[in-house]
Amino acid sequence: MSKNSVKHMETQIVLAGDITAGFKVFDVDGFEHSINSLVIVNAMDVPVLVSFDGLYSHEYIPAHETIDIVPQVCASIGNERCLFKNKSKVYVKRLADIPKGGAVVLMGFYQE
Repeated sequence: MSKNSVKHMETQIVLAGDITAGFKVFDVDGFEHSINSLVIVNAMDVPVLVSFDGLYSHEYIPAHETIDIVPQVCASIGNERCLFKNKSKVYVKRLADIPKGGAVVLMGFYQE
């Protein structure tokens, strides 16, 4: 049974020097738990593309912007909960220009 509280996942960071024109995975093992809230911060001077399968671009994040993804808003009476699956992965790549510095940061919450 789920507890009535959330825990913060370990913050994951991809530094600007590691951002390439191809998708780079944040954590090769994927999420340790089923995530119910995800925040992605682009703390670089260039926009990035985010993928949830490593093949196709799913999100665009402008320079110095943040996106919040709360899959629970997709829950219905039939399924009650909507989460990122355990072991899901997030990938990031630069759109065009090489960043001068910064990082892309991934943070989230899960319920035990």
